[in-house]
Amino acid sequence: IDGQIDYEYVGIAFNDYGWWMINNGTVDFDYTGMVQNENGWWYVNNGCVDWTYSGMALNKYGWWKYNNGYVDFGYTGIALNDYGWWYVSNGTVDFNYTGMALNEYGWWYFNNGVLDLSYTGLALNDYGWWYFNKGHLDLSYTGMARNEYGWWYFDNGMLDLTYTGMACNKYGWWYFTDGLLDLEYYGLGENEYGLWLYEDGRINFNYTGSIT
Repeated sequence: IDGQIDYEYVGIAFNDYGWWMINNGTVDFDYTGMVQNENGWWYVNNGCVDWTYSGMALNKYGWWKYNNGYVDFGYTGIALNDYGWWYVSNGTVDFNYTGMALNEYGWWYFNNGVLDLSYTGLALNDYGWWYFNKGHLDLSYTGMARNEYGWWYFDNGMLDLTYTGMACNKYGWWYFTDGLLDLEYYGLGENEYGLWLYEDGRINFNYTGSIT
């Protein structure tokens, strides 16, 4: 200030060599982390704003996604740090988010903002319901899966609401109508092994006789 060192100043300042983190009036070459000025939040590496940094950083308000040294408030998607993969909304980790998200490796399931590699089950996005196996969309899966609305038939990882026919799980063979397990179905169903009698949506292996 007025040609004198301001020993109370904490923030960033510019010279011919870049932007620097100033702590009590002097460059803090030990500082690595976030710092704010009137133009936004910046990532500082060893005292200098790092224009090459793209990743995550933490401050008292949460985790933030950086792009070329600057918090990217427009970013919504997946980001990685030392603790795992996270779901980012408008530049910050969204710890309330549970659902699907996409990166270059495919679709993943997030639980409270973090990638959940233990999750096997169903998830919904704008394109429909999908089957996840250990946190990753399983496009090879064809068969049955359940959510709070019942048992459904999936074809190549996606709910198939056009499917009417038979499917099996560890509990037996079942009859599906329009993709949903039909627990009211009574009649015949056919698969590669023959023609079978269904009662209440399930094969009755104990029935002997004729049906009408």
